[in-house]
Amino acid sequence: MHDLQDLLHQAHALGKADTGKGAVARYIPELSKADPSLFGLSVCYLDGRSWHAGDVDVPFTLQSVSKVFSFALALRERGMTVFERMSCEPSGDTFHSIVRLEEEKGAPRNPYINAGAIKVSSSIPGNDPEKKVDALRRFMGRACPGWDFPVDEAVRLSESRTGFRNRALANFMAHHGVIQDPAAAVETYFRQCAVQVTARSLAQLGLFLANKGCVPGTDNQIVSVSANRIVVSLMATCGLYDEVGHFAMTTGVPAKSGVSGGILAVVPGRMTIAAYGPALGAKGNSIAGMRALAFLSAALELSVYA
Repeated sequence: MHDLQDLLHQAHALGKADTGKGAVARYIPELSKADPSLFGLSVCYLDGRSWHAGDVDVPFTLQSVSKVFSFALALRERGMTVFERMSCEPSGDTFHSIVRLEEEKGAPRNPYINAGAIKVSSSIPGNDPEKKVDALRRFMGRACPGWDFPVDEAVRLSESRTGFRNRALANFMAHHGVIQDPAAAVETYFRQCAVQVTARSLAQLGLFLANKGCVPGTDNQIVSVSANRIVVSLMATCGLYDEVGHFAMTTGVPAKSGVSGGILAVVPGRMTIAAYGPALGAKGNSIAGMRALAFLSAALELSVYA
């Protein structure tokens, strides 16, 4: 077997060298305060082994990576009704685009673009945004015992103060009857995006996705096998914004990214890889994370398309 710690250090060095080519997200003011030189990588195998390199214990907010877990929870609680007035196809547009939403009468293309995630947020159990996200945090805690997943209130407030476009998406969906309470839906979305993780905890959190919906080493079935397949397959087709095709060619595993610089990659039946590097490329994905994941995929022959 490869010396995985050595490979991880090589991947980290490659990613770290690229951090100067990107820039932190600035449209959410609180995210602009991140140090662009940070980079961490964590790998967790289903058998409990793990390896880490770099800034794996630096807290960051999930942002769009949260969409994976809110979608998994919604599927668990609501079943396939979550797809009423929502498709499962790549959008071909930016993650916050309103163009296709207008063409399709308020029905989002998939749950991993902002409009779809806001619709999913509206279906999480709970009577208000705080209770809904508390339910999400409890769900995450069942998937990853021993870790806390607090809400970064400064980031949540920053998102809420500047989230005009997301409110427009929610209001447009409400206009077409796709959601009923746009204010609550969008505030839930802001709050879930502000849930904090580290690269170390995110890799562990994602393990159930690599294990048919079950927490490895337990009988804790977080979501059904069929629901898990839906969550992971849509990561492969819709998880990397407008870079999903390039990522499929270079890396070839299901993954979900966020504008805080996090990426969660899932290798079904084998492992998870979590990356955190807040310096983003032109498509909104972590430059260091994308480089490191491509290297690890080639070295470990991870691509599901190989």
